[in-house]
Amino acid sequence: MYENDPDRISLDPRISIVICTDGRAEALANNLHCLQFLDGPEYEVCVVRGPTEDGIAEVLAKWEGRIKVASNPERNLSASRNLGIALAAGDIVAFVDDDGMPEQQWLVDLLPAFDDPQVAAAGGIVMDHTGAREQYLYSSADRLGNADWQRKTPADEYNFPGSYNFPYLQGTNAAFRRDVLVALGGFDEEYEFYLDETDLCCRINDAGWKIRQLPNAAVHHKFLPSAIRSPDRVTRVRYPVLKNKLYFSLVNNRNHYSVKRAVEDMLFFVRGQEADVRYHVETSRLLSQMDLDVFSVDEERAWEVGLKRGLSNSRRLMAPILPSRPASSFLPFARLTPSGGRNTFVFLSQEYPPGPVGGVGRYINQLARAVAAIGHNVHVLTRGHEHDRVDFEDGVWVHRVVSRQSSEMQPEEGTIPAHIWTHSALMLEELRRLAQRQQVDAVYAPIWDCEGAAILLDDCFPLVTGLQTTLHFWLESHDHHRDDLQFMEGFAKPMLALEARLLRDSAGIHAISKAIRRDISRVYDVALEDGRTAMVPLGLEDFSALPDVPPAPLPQGTLRVVFIGRLERRKGIDVLLDVIPSLLARYPDLHFDIVGNDNIPGPDGKTTYRAAFEAATPTARMTFHGEVSEEQLRGFYRACDIFVAPSRFESFGQVLVEAMIYGKPVIACRAGGMVEIVEPEYTGLLAEPGDSVSLERCLERLVAEVLLRRSFGEAGRRRYEQRFSVEAAAHGVVALLRQASRATTD
Repeated sequence: MYENDPDRISLDPRISIVICTDGRAEALANNLHCLQFLDGPEYEVCVVRGPTEDGIAEVLAKWEGRIKVASNPERNLSASRNLGIALAAGDIVAFVDDDGMPEQQWLVDLLPAFDDPQVAAAGGIVMDHTGAREQYLYSSADRLGNADWQRKTPADEYNFPGSYNFPYLQGTNAAFRRDVLVALGGFDEEYEFYLDETDLCCRINDAGWKIRQLPNAAVHHKFLPSAIRSPDRVTRVRYPVLKNKLYFSLVNNRNHYSVKRAVEDMLFFVRGQEADVRYHVETSRLLSQMDLDVFSVDEERAWEVGLKRGLSNSRRLMAPILPSRPASSFLPFARLTPSGGRNTFVFLSQEYPPGPVGGVGRYINQLARAVAAIGHNVHVLTRGHEHDRVDFEDGVWVHRVVSRQSSEMQPEEGTIPAHIWTHSALMLEELRRLAQRQQVDAVYAPIWDCEGAAILLDDCFPLVTGLQTTLHFWLESHDHHRDDLQFMEGFAKPMLALEARLLRDSAGIHAISKAIRRDISRVYDVALEDGRTAMVPLGLEDFSALPDVPPAPLPQGTLRVVFIGRLERRKGIDVLLDVIPSLLARYPDLHFDIVGNDNIPGPDGKTTYRAAFEAATPTARMTFHGEVSEEQLRGFYRACDIFVAPSRFESFGQVLVEAMIYGKPVIACRAGGMVEIVEPEYTGLLAEPGDSVSLERCLERLVAEVLLRRSFGEAGRRRYEQRFSVEAAAHGVVALLRQASRATTD
């Protein structure tokens, strides 16, 4: 057995993370981003790139000086891994695929296995491409290369030299003592891919070392397409699979079975591979007849090469490039480390990009990413479609949970509307699953639809509730609902009571404006004390440089007025629609774009504002666009000359800030948080809520005065930069979340 210094590893472990990549520059960029959030001791990152030119040079250039890089001119995973070992200066070399995203605790969970000086290799669980299901938990393999993936316990009983079965680790989640790798000659480069790590684990076992399979240390394997695998996860290149299966069976046979037995097993394996190809040719149509023809050629070649090289018992080990001392010194990876240490925060939002989202979904998206950019571990729980999934996106772990019946029982029968409880309880269930693997410090949920209700009632996680427009203020502009006794008794009154409970009992309250704090405290008769309430204005990222899709061009000289929001009374759409015909009649170069959900019933509870307007006042210079994508939304902001938001009430007025980002003059109303955003006669104008005469005057003034539009727009952009940056909001919300966490644990 190779001599090593286990005491040094246990006292001062250093880890080298090796990523082998080819043709997946975007995945590598996401992977490197993910590695910045790992907890534990120092680690370095070694990237070995393959021959494909797909923008990877640009990705690596952004990390120059922070990571080690080597190049492999061939598509040979084992050779790339050996190059990674040569780069590595750590005591432990941990491998992860370019499409593998380790969870925050990965290294912390891996390292204790190496406290045992006899352990040379350890790996944790692998989540599949959905991120919500396990791809690999525990597995063993036999000397014929056949795996047992059904194990429910680690294969510790096979940890002895010469064992016919042995434990093996997934290559996307496997760590090894570097000195053992050096002593064994690294990976056998006969394995271009397939059975490469299985072969190494077999040799480690035969050398008398132990392999540990862990119940944690999770990595999310996205299983992305490559030169080997199609986007539908169908293997197109079968030659290495066939050849390596036969080679493995022969080179690892230590009188466990006859060569005839290895050949018979290979024949069975080949038939299975051929059946799989035929299925995808004839049934799924994911492969073509050409693939079947290629398979026949590959099979013949695999028999010839696999037999020859396997029976020669001559391995392709790379000991010459694996010095006992690394070729370069240890290069600590600069992880994101917030002041005061890293926390794990969870945000709830029913809507989350991609796809059309409302104001809450947009601000939670930006806030979560900004908190992650500080260095905190951030998870967002949201609605999913088709199947549950977990993805690492822009620094944030996004959990998309499909709606279904929850096993959580309501604390009191019938006190919470069923669909509200179902969603909130599912978020609690997902939160508990997350908390099984890492500590959750605090949870943030908007008050709309009481998303955090189940979490509050469970009382296991500190909850911060974000104040937006509540049901009370929504009802003020939806008379047909307020007058509906069945709606009020069955839905509104229980929800109003639940909102009041969230306001009273949440560990923290995030007020996005002074107005919303004052008005909610008054209406709900709840004291929002300074000790647990923070006034942090919404901060928005400057997305004006992001790609956009412009609206259809207008005739030269036409002035474009844009409204963005739901077409409902609270947003003042009725007031705007009242003044549009008169303005269009007097200003022939004026055009209105109405953007947002236009399927909401109007005052009668049936007819939408759009339908009523189009039936009474058809016009060619006004367009209803409905809900649009984020790219189209940005296009409307950029294209508009005047932005109008005549809401009767806004808890903040996010769309106003978004327009100011683009340097647009804005018209709002003297109500709610809007007065804290728009500075009258400096960044825009304020009309009186619900007053069509006042709104028409504001619009007329900006239509007529081009210099005023320009002045307001420039001032609005400056005000955004000074008061509404997403970075400032993120720091304010983090302080509140930390305060809520401390208050709960003290």
